[in-house]
Order: sequence, then structure tokens, then C-alpha cells
Amino acid sequence: MLNKTHFFKSTLFIALAIGSFACQNDNPVDPMSTDAASAATARIGSDVDSPNFPQVHKLTKHGQATLTYDNDGRLMNVTTPVRGSLAIQTDYTYSPGKIRAFTHQGKVKLRDETFILDASGRCKESAEVITVVNNNVPLTYLREWKFTYNEKGQLLNFQNKNSCVGGFGYGYNADGDVTSVSKFTGIGSSDNTKIGYTPAGGDPIMNDKYPLNMLGVNEHDAYLRIFGKPGKHLVTLVTEQGSLDGDYYNYVLDADGYVTQRKQYKLIGSSLVDTKSYAYVTANIGMPF
Repeated sequence: MLNKTHFFKSTLFIALAIGSFACQNDNPVDPMSTDAASAATARIGSDVDSPNFPQVHKLTKHGQATLTYDNDGRLMNVTTPVRGSLAIQTDYTYSPGKIRAFTHQGKVKLRDETFILDASGRCKESAEVITVVNNNVPLTYLREWKFTYNEKGQLLNFQNKNSCVGGFGYGYNADGDVTSVSKFTGIGSSDNTKIGYTPAGGDPIMNDKYPLNMLGVNEHDAYLRIFGKPGKHLVTLVTEQGSLDGDYYNYVLDADGYVTQRKQYKLIGSSLVDTKSYAYVTANIGMPF
């Protein structure tokens, strides 16, 4: 493992509000029915698995979250422990042209989202059912989303199909990395986020060997590789428009260049915000996991 650390800005999580939005049309619905798992698989292969490596990496630990896969390398479960309570788990099932991600805490349903894929395996639409408990009464709300890609296969934006509020738009640099993220508010866009990739101290820009889903999309799913072409480099700095503060990351890489630890710091004061460890399982290309 490399002892050299690289400082990176944190990818900020902007929560999509579950409450009432102006111009929004959220209607209570019954939870979605379960899609049976199928041998026919949507393409979730990685654009970053290098042919120069004899093995394929799959992420198994991301902070407290544990990821499991089937023999074909398809993501099956993501489980996150909750102190003093039951773990939160997302279960994935696959059928032709669809992937279902069902999140629950024990028998309590939290989120149920089905991703509809185009012929190239990218998500073109999704429908999610979110369960909200109000005065001990669980209510379910349906939201539908549409995803648009540019000519390079990068995610251009995604928007709420039934509302003028909700969604994100993305801008890219010549290397294919996201440099700006705008949250749609119904009047235009706001909460603009700027993302940089040049490390402090003159260190070289670092390749991202295992990119996770970008800001905004990660609220739908952090791990499924169905949202277009990923970026190539590790983020160094993320700042919000109108704010002097921000976040940066300190990464530790293994000998193959994969992230094994990530520390998040505030830009002002350099206070430690979060530490995440990463672990991987490897398998020979073409062999089961």
C-alpha cells in the first residue's frame, strides 16, 4: 500500500426533499410488486476494468456498508448497520431491461426503485416508491425520473417527470470529469456545485480506478454502473456557490492504485468530518466471484 496521501474535496450529498415541493405532484400509491430475478442481465460492466490487469475488482466494503455479488459479478445486496437497531439493506433483482433496488430495515419498507434501461444498459427512466412515516402511519409516494445523456454517453441531466422541481444537471471538462453540478428548483437551477481535480501541493491528478456514482445520482444508487460514462479522476475539491467553505479528501491507495481509505476534511479549519475504509474482492476475468 502506498503511504503517500492525496487531498481531495468531498463529494457533497445534496438530499432530495421528501416533503412537499412547489409544482410537484406526489401521490400516495401502493408499493411496487417484486420483479422476479432473471438470468437475463442488464449490462452493468465496468468501463474502468483495465485489460492490463488479470483480475477484476469488486467493492465489498464502503465505510460501514457491505456489498455482496453473485457469481457473475452482479451486485446483490448492500447492508449498512444501524447502531441500536436493525441494519438497512438494499436487495437487487434483475430482469430484462430492468433492475430493482428494494431498501428495507427488517420488515419496514423504506425505498423501492426500479430502473428502466436502454439498449446500451444505461438508465433512461426510474420509478421510486418512498415510504414516509407520519404519526406512526406509513405513507408511500411515487416519484418518476427521466435521465438524459449527451453524445459521449455522459449523464447530462435527470429530472422529475411529474414536477418542475427535482433533479440535477452536469457539466464536464475535456477529460470527461464532472466539473459542475446544478440542482433544479423549478425556477431554473440553484445550489451550483463546483468540482476540481488538481491536488494540493502540486501532486499529479490521480486516476479513479473504481468510480462510484456522482452527486445527485448517488441518492438513487451509489453503486450500479448504469448512469452513463464515469469520470476518470479522483476529486480534489468541491465547493458550493456563494460559500467560502467546502470539503476535501485525503486518500490512501493500494499498490494497484485502488482507494483503501478516504478521509473527509472541511476546507476551513481542516477539521476531520468522516473516515471511510474500502475493501475489494478480486476474481480472474471470466471466473466466478
